[in-house]
Amino acid sequence: MRSGRAQALGGAGIDTARRPSEQAARDVTVQRALPPADERLGTYLETMGKGGRSVSEARRSPALTAFGRAIPQNLVDMDEQSADYTPDSDSPQSKPPEAGRRFANLYGRDDDGSLAVMMENYRSREEKYTASEAFIHQWSRAVAMFNAGGFDKGALKVPTKPEDVPDRLPDSIFRQNVSGDAAKETLGALIPEGADTVTFQENDAIYQSVLKTVNGKSTMNIVHTFNQIKHLAGDREFRISGGAIKRAQGNFQLRFDVTG
Repeated sequence: MRSGRAQALGGAGIDTARRPSEQAARDVTVQRALPPADERLGTYLETMGKGGRSVSEARRSPALTAFGRAIPQNLVDMDEQSADYTPDSDSPQSKPPEAGRRFANLYGRDDDGSLAVMMENYRSREEKYTASEAFIHQWSRAVAMFNAGGFDKGALKVPTKPEDVPDRLPDSIFRQNVSGDAAKETLGALIPEGADTVTFQENDAIYQSVLKTVNGKSTMNIVHTFNQIKHLAGDREFRISGGAIKRAQGNFQLRFDVTG
């Protein structure tokens, strides 16, 4: 199964009137001047339009297995690559590509809820979009496919308009096989000695530390982007309410619980 590092860092302005947990989340989010979320979505679709894309049924995920989450009957692998995508020649599964962009993730839904597993999300920092727009597009196409009750290999060919975005984010967003020495050191230090798992709740110390990592920031930016596209504010906003870190077979897996 693929592994990868998310390099999606988008920003949102700080509103001091928000509840403490929302303010804290924004304090650790990288701030970067970007166009509005709906424009970024359009830019992403235009940029990736000439690249390759595939949709396939998935049957396993190290992240889901590590957390004891049953594999949903409806689990799809969505993979989009830019036309100039060139994987790293030495370590294609753990290092950023030599050129181009790639976004490969799993999306699932069953009676226990909905989920996403972030696997490979690579882009140039100069792009006028973030991996959040890739996520929003893929999640929208996955939900449309689930609602239709069938499997559609061409699902990603359908462009996603802001009005097509579902009313909810996945209940849980997993980050699979977190890579990078700095990230591993940070996450490892948060797990108590002799344990392999630690949970965190909104606004506690571990929550704050996790949200300062690249994976934490990029996951929070997915939530911010969704709220912006859906024009949600205040108590209607979705947020990361907690999650867990799991160390399994030398890898770190992350789970972010999303509430809205």
